Amino acid sequence: NLKFDLEEMDLKYTTFLNEQEDEITRKVSEITQTIADLKKLLNTNDFRQVSAYKPMNAEFRQLPPQISVSLPSFTPQTINREQIHQQFGFMSELVIKTEEPNRLLIDEPKVISVTETEFGESKKLHSVACLNQEEVWAGGQDNMIRLYNLKGELVKAIHTKSGNNPENITVTRNGDLLYTDVDKRTVNIVKNSHIQKLLRLRGWRPFGVTSTSSGDLLVAMDTDDYKHSRIVRYSGSLLLNCIEVDEQGQPLFSPGRYIRYISENKNHDICVSDWYAGAVVVVNQAGKHRFTYTGPATKTMGSLYPYGITTDSQSRILIADDKNNCIHIIGQDGKFLRFIDNCDLHSPWGLCVDTNDNLFVAEKEGQIKKIQYYM
Repeated sequence: NLKFDLEEMDLKYTTFLNEQEDEITRKVSEITQTIADLKKLLNTNDFRQVSAYKPMNAEFRQLPPQISVSLPSFTPQTINREQIHQQFGFMSELVIKTEEPNRLLIDEPKVISVTETEFGESKKLHSVACLNQEEVWAGGQDNMIRLYNLKGELVKAIHTKSGNNPENITVTRNGDLLYTDVDKRTVNIVKNSHIQKLLRLRGWRPFGVTSTSSGDLLVAMDTDDYKHSRIVRYSGSLLLNCIEVDEQGQPLFSPGRYIRYISENKNHDICVSDWYAGAVVVVNQAGKHRFTYTGPATKTMGSLYPYGITTDSQSRILIADDKNNCIHIIGQDGKFLRFIDNCDLHSPWGLCVDTNDNLFVAEKEGQIKKIQYYM
């Protein structure tokens, strides 16, 4: 490494200089001794000794070689700050929350309201995101993202910047709308009805997106050839870490051209619905695999077909099961708790919960149902 190279050069150069100094000292000593001998010879007045003397002028006239030193130069490389961040890892923000009191699930969940939307038929509804307790964003196979109130009234409509359908939508902790554009490979943010490009990917296509409690973004993405899938955490546009394989090096998620819904739990676990695998994959904040849920141990229904996913104040995970027309509720450690299967659901796709733990379910044919499932 660089430190070792510098130490080695220092040792080599010091050794060389010491050798040169020793040689010069030896020459000076010889000259001094010769001068003393000559003075002694002069004082003897001995003709024979003077005649026999052989001068050493030629030897002393040859000076030590001049030293030419080429000092090492340092050539700095361009620092890739993103790589450094990935190698060091990341530290999440300090989040202080008051613990919610334990809430009991009611025996019979009930539909509080039904909102009819412009989606349905050829324009399937597949994503919802709560803005507040009275308004919810809806997105699907249409280039418009619409905000509805609980009366079913259209409050606002946002036309996507590219004209493409939004693949997935979410709301940040500041109330800004986010959506993914698969074909443009972008994640976009809507502030005061103005759309800004937040991320533009290269070689990857964004599908699911969610905003974390610390303000980071989690983006589910696939390679352009749909052969690899991963979850990436961003702080603004800065990549913090990638989650792709487990501890054995095996892929955590199934690649493919479909929405991968994603949600952060209160304990900072990352919950991902993997439709191809018929599973929900949960990893911790650092990306270590915690568990995979494929349905309750007692198979009272068919295989799980997970679409939308969300979490609530009790750290419970809610999963939309498209084919079985129900919602699975599981604990933060993967234990099955119950179904919501009595609310006349039809192909539930998108899910979100408001601050009171009311569940909003987007059915692909266009209805949004608000469901109470806690006492």
